[in-house]
Amino acid sequence: MEETYITPTHIKDYAFCPTILYHKYVRGVIEPKTPLMEEGRLQYLKDAKGSRERTTLLNSRRIKVEKMLFSYKLTSNKHKIHGIADTIYWTSNKMHILEIKYSNLRKPVPGHIYQTAAYALMAEETFKQPTYKIIIYYKPAKKWIEKRYTNQLRAYTIKIIQKTREILEEEEIPEIKWRHQCRSCWYRKFCWP
Repeated sequence: MEETYITPTHIKDYAFCPTILYHKYVRGVIEPKTPLMEEGRLQYLKDAKGSRERTTLLNSRRIKVEKMLFSYKLTSNKHKIHGIADTIYWTSNKMHILEIKYSNLRKPVPGHIYQTAAYALMAEETFKQPTYKIIIYYKPAKKWIEKRYTNQLRAYTIKIIQKTREILEEEEIPEIKWRHQCRSCWYRKFCWP
C-alpha cells in the first residue's frame, strides 16, 4: 500500500482539535467559508504574488537577509509530508522559516506553531541543514513571534505528524474532549448533539 502525504494544514487542524481533523478529512464535512476566511484567502493570494512585501517586512525588523525563498514547495519523504512554505530565509548562514497569518492574534496558537514547525522539518530535509528559528507574523496585528527550533519542538512535531496520520489512515474518531474553543466551533454540532 502506497503511503499518502499529509500537509502542514492537517497538522494545524490536529493541533487545534483532532476531532475537527477527523470531520474534515475522513468524513468530508467542510465548514462553510465565513467572510473572515475569504478575506484571509484573498490577502494570501495577493501576498503570494511577490517577494517585495517580505523583503520590506524583514528590512523593517533590521534583518539582513543573505537569501530568501517565498512560496517554496517542500517535501519530506522521511515523514511523508509536503506543502508550500510562505518564506524561508537565511541570515548569518542560519535558516529561518517565516509563516504569515492573516489574523489579529497577539499570541501564537499551537496549530500555527506546529504548522510552521512542519515546514521547518521539511526544509531541513530539503536543504540538509538545521532550522534555527521559526517565525509567525500576524499581519493585521503586526505581531512578530520568534521561536527557536529546538530538538524538543522537532520531536513533538514528528509525534503530531504520526498522530495526524493515524486519524487519517485508520479513520477512527478521536476521543472528544470539551475545550474552551468548542463554544464557538462550527463542528460542535457533530461532537455535542
